[in-house]
Amino acid sequence: MLERKTAKKAKSTAKHVGPERKKNSHAHTKRVSTKELYGIKKRHKGLVPLVIIFVLLLIVFGAEYLAISIYDQDTAMIVRENTIEAGQTADLSMYVPGEPVFPQYVYSNLDFTTINYTIPQTIRFTVTFYGTHFPCVLEIVDTTAPVAEGIPQKFYTTDPLPPVEDCVSNIYDLNDVIVEWEEIPDYTWGGYFTAKARVTDAAGNVTIVDVPFNVTRDIRPPVIEGPEDIEVFIGDSISYMENVTVTDDLDPNPTLEVDTSGVDFDEEGTYEVIYRARDLTGNVSEVTIELTLNEKPDTWVDPELVYEEARDVLNSITWDDMSDMEVAIQITWWVRYNIHYVSVCDDTNWTRAAYDGFTKRSGNCYVFAMTAKALFDVAGIENMIIIRDPYIYNPHFWNYIQIDGEWYHCDSTPRMGYDSYFFMYTTEELQNFWDNGWNGYNFDEDLYPESASDSVQYMINYSGHSIRD
Repeated sequence: MLERKTAKKAKSTAKHVGPERKKNSHAHTKRVSTKELYGIKKRHKGLVPLVIIFVLLLIVFGAEYLAISIYDQDTAMIVRENTIEAGQTADLSMYVPGEPVFPQYVYSNLDFTTINYTIPQTIRFTVTFYGTHFPCVLEIVDTTAPVAEGIPQKFYTTDPLPPVEDCVSNIYDLNDVIVEWEEIPDYTWGGYFTAKARVTDAAGNVTIVDVPFNVTRDIRPPVIEGPEDIEVFIGDSISYMENVTVTDDLDPNPTLEVDTSGVDFDEEGTYEVIYRARDLTGNVSEVTIELTLNEKPDTWVDPELVYEEARDVLNSITWDDMSDMEVAIQITWWVRYNIHYVSVCDDTNWTRAAYDGFTKRSGNCYVFAMTAKALFDVAGIENMIIIRDPYIYNPHFWNYIQIDGEWYHCDSTPRMGYDSYFFMYTTEELQNFWDNGWNGYNFDEDLYPESASDSVQYMINYSGHSIRD
C-alpha cells in the first residue's frame, strides 16, 4: 500500500512539472515495469516450498511436543499402589487422582465393584493411560481388632465354668472370630472375680474382654428329712427310703446312702443305721435312726391281709364324696361300737391285733388302736400311735391323726362309765378330760407333732357320728 501511495504521488508531481522538465523528460524517456514501479523485487523460485516445509515441520514438532507434554503431565499423577483397611472400598480415582486431559483414554482391567473388601488380600491389576499399561497394586489389610463386650456371670462354686461363648456378646468383626478363655480366676471359695476372654479375628487381631464373675460358695450341707426308727422282723425286707427325701440349696441331685455296716441282720437287737447325704462340693449331713430286729412271732399276720379286711369295712361305712374329717369319724365310731373290749388278747404285734379286731371283733386298747390304724392307713389319713407314759399298771394306746394339716387325738377304746369316744381332741382338751377322778392321757409330747390349738368339738355330732355344717 505504501508503495502504491508513493507511485500515485509521483504521478501527481509529474503532472505539475515545468516546461523545461517536461521537455527534458521526453528526451530521456525510459520504460519502467510494473514491478519496478511498485517496488516489487524478483524472488528466487525455490524459496516458497522451503518455507512451507519449515512451517509444517514447526507444526508437527509443536504438536508432538504438546502431546509429549500432556502425556508426561497426566501419567505423572498415576499412583501405583494403595493400601486400605478391610471394610473400606476403592475405585479408579485412587490411582488417577487428578483430571486427565483426555479421561476417555484412561481405564483399568479391574472391576472395583466385584472385590470382596472384607477379606485381607493383595490385588494386582493394570491401569491403561493413553495406551500405556501401568501395573498397580491394591493392598487390603485388616489391622482393626474385633469389638466385643463381657456378660456378667452369676453362678455357684458347684456349677461348671460357663462356656466362654455365653460370656461374650455384641461381637463385631468383618470376618469370623475365635472366642476362648484367656485367664480364669480361682473361684473355689466364691467371691467377685474378673475373668478374661480372648477374641481373635482371622487376621490375628486380638481383643481381651473382661467378664465379671459373681460366685457363691456352697457351705450348706444337704437336708435329710423323713428317716424314722424302724422295727422289723428278722428276714423281712426293710424299706429304708420310704418317705425319706434329701434336698440341697444348690445341688439338685445330692447323693444319699444308707450305712448299715453296724447291723447284724441275723440277730435280734437294736442297731444304728446312718443316712448320709453329700452334695457336689462335698458338704455332708447325717441322720441316725434305730433299727430293731425281732424274731417273727408265730402269730404274725401279713399286713396285706389286715389291709384287705380294712378296705372291706371302709367301703361299707364311707362313700367317695366324704371329707377326711367325715371319713375319720366313721372309722372311730365303727371301731368303738363294733369291737368288744376284753383285757386278755394277743397283742404281740400290731397286725395280729388289727386282724383279730376285724375278724374276732374283740380285744384291748391295743387292738382298738391298731384296728383304727389299719382303717386310717387305707383311707389315706396320716396317723400314728400314742402310748401313755408314764403309767402305773398298764400302758394305753390311742390314735393321733392329721386332718387339714392339724393333729388331733382319737380314742375309740371304751372307757368305764363313759359311753362315747374321743374324736379330734386337742392335746389341751384331752388332758383336761377328767372322769371318775382320773385322766390317764399323759404322754411325752416331745415325741409327737404339736397338736392343733383350736377346738373343733362344736362340729362333732357324736350320737349321729357325723360332722355338723
